[in-house]
Amino acid sequence: MDRFDKEFITQMFLDSDNVSTMNRVAVAITNVVTEHNENMVAFNEALKNEFGQVLQTVDIEEVWPLTQKVKYEGYYEHTVQLFDDEEYLTRFKMKKSTVQALINCLKENIETGSTIPLDKKVHIFLWLLTSDYSYNEVALLFGLHKASVSYIFHKMALLIAEQRYHFISWPSIEEQHVTRIKVNSKYKIPNCVGFIDTCQFNLRAKNSKKSKHDTVLLQAVCDESLMFIDIHIGDIGKTKKSKVFRDSSLAHELKNFVDFESHILGDSEYKLKKNLITPFSSEELLTSEEMKFNEVHWKARSYIGHAFELLKERFRKLNHMDISNPNAVSTLICAACVLHNFILLHEGCPEIKEEMITCNEGVTIDPSLVTTAVEKRQFLCNYINYINLDDPENDL
Repeated sequence: MDRFDKEFITQMFLDSDNVSTMNRVAVAITNVVTEHNENMVAFNEALKNEFGQVLQTVDIEEVWPLTQKVKYEGYYEHTVQLFDDEEYLTRFKMKKSTVQALINCLKENIETGSTIPLDKKVHIFLWLLTSDYSYNEVALLFGLHKASVSYIFHKMALLIAEQRYHFISWPSIEEQHVTRIKVNSKYKIPNCVGFIDTCQFNLRAKNSKKSKHDTVLLQAVCDESLMFIDIHIGDIGKTKKSKVFRDSSLAHELKNFVDFESHILGDSEYKLKKNLITPFSSEELLTSEEMKFNEVHWKARSYIGHAFELLKERFRKLNHMDISNPNAVSTLICAACVLHNFILLHEGCPEIKEEMITCNEGVTIDPSLVTTAVEKRQFLCNYINYINLDDPENDL
């Protein structure tokens, strides 16, 4: 503010006529605001009295356009809490009992004294995570300020992400054995305990018109039930799987997690290791046996692709994260992965059919004969082709 502005404002407020004028303007503005607020309260009451019962049975989007900047007080208390299981599956992508189990799980870790109950916070978080709604739209729906909804969303994401090691952990020897049996029985590929790949997320708002967006890679390992057993969120902007893998703790701990005979499967962008088996390179002329191995390898590896599809379809917010803070991005992705496992633990996966176990034995690999990763892959290739010759009716 320059000298002229200061002098002008000072003179305006020192002049008695101007003071009177300003007072009258202030009173007039106050009256208008008060009248507007009273009208809004009256409008809300009339709307609830007229349409309150209808709103409980009709989709809120059909009768309450979110472009209308009016908060609907009581929608959660009078409508959401009355949702049945089918409505929960449609809106929150999980059963009502699963949401209640999540609330119970978080009760021990939530701070007390908040004016907004935990169950409402959880529903606000899930509404945002599983839809394309903005903070402002959900704020109107739940009768809160946009800033409050944004705070609740990030706070709940952090609270759920903190449960990571309770729900995402490397399987025990016994659990690995179950995976080995099921994968070998279905695909005839022995000693496999997991599947690794990455999933790319774009960091942008849903209505963004930018041609280029920052990206972040989620590296994950899943088992045959689509449960994540290890995750790592890469740095924003890193788009190569190999670099993200090198930065992850799994790259250093894999040999401790998986014994010599066992392994996880990854695509050709990963470096072949004794415990991480990749397909034969398509850049070279492959034998029919190597092509058969690659075919089996690709089909078995479909588990991780299916897990990522389930994650992105259920938690739509991940497809347009309008978040600039790298820590908040990692927290949200981690929270989604925790919820992914939480839902599978409580509901299972309808897409995964329990099949009859036809092969319950692994394959013994002699470390004195098979000493390198290349030799191990060739051993598995020979085994797979031998099994297929022995069982020509096997449909891979």
